[in-house]
Amino acid sequence: MIFDSLLDALKDTWLMLPIMYVVYLFLDSLQRKTDNNDSFFWNLQKYGPLFGAALGLIPQCGFSILAAMLYVSRNITLGTMIAVFLATSDEAVPILISEPRLIPSLGVLLVLKFILAATVGWLIDHFIVRNQKIISFNELEDEDELDEEEQEDEQIEDNLEMQNAPSCSCCYPQYPVWLSALLRTGKIYLFIFGFSVVMNIITGMIGEENLAAFLQTSEVYQPLFASLFGFIPNCAATVVLCQLYASQALTFGSLLAGLMTNAGLGLVALFQYDPDRKQLWKVLLLMWIPSLICGYVVQLIELAL
Repeated sequence: MIFDSLLDALKDTWLMLPIMYVVYLFLDSLQRKTDNNDSFFWNLQKYGPLFGAALGLIPQCGFSILAAMLYVSRNITLGTMIAVFLATSDEAVPILISEPRLIPSLGVLLVLKFILAATVGWLIDHFIVRNQKIISFNELEDEDELDEEEQEDEQIEDNLEMQNAPSCSCCYPQYPVWLSALLRTGKIYLFIFGFSVVMNIITGMIGEENLAAFLQTSEVYQPLFASLFGFIPNCAATVVLCQLYASQALTFGSLLAGLMTNAGLGLVALFQYDPDRKQLWKVLLLMWIPSLICGYVVQLIELAL
């Protein structure tokens, strides 16, 4: 069982290595640039939930981990990170696309997840958690709307905040960019790989049949149980959800609720590296409530048709 768990963890996580390295290489380069043109960060902050929802649709859980690490470094907003989490589908895309009759359902699922993830992320940034301080990002106002004196004052304040801010525990500014990115990637990957091995062992001991039995209940409670089930940080959760839906034992609304809360290993990375551990409960709540509501609304529409 241990060997199989190691092998499964390697298959589940190896593809995120080059992705994580390229992204960290890009980010480290931006953080060390000498010019003051932060248009990339400005656009990413302003339209972050939209970009995050699109990125999350790519069937690779590594993007949710990157979103968590970028949020911990305060390079993206809370709404952007949650948009990535809600849009992440992990193994759902390859599983559903392998069944020709389920391809239309997959199309509807991806469209709904993109719209809902982007909307929830935007609402979080503009109404729930406003005025978030993002390192290396410009303020959302256009620069030409601020006079030179205001810009100078803001620059002084930003410099003071940067001087007093604690250094990032995941960054290595004393090394070249390529080595810093490599060390950051390796450090995070080792933790994710180790956690994946443990989760595979636990899942193997419980059995996918027993996990599936948890969801095979009355349709009234299915979205509730599926939304909670989706928080399991393992690809087995998405596999079980998709298999039950394919066998018509799970409603589409329940599938949507479960896949919206399934953020892969992003939540694990957030718990491990965010010094504010209470933040995780806020994130869980901000993911669970819209997932549950959307799951029930879609199920009601599904049953009415």
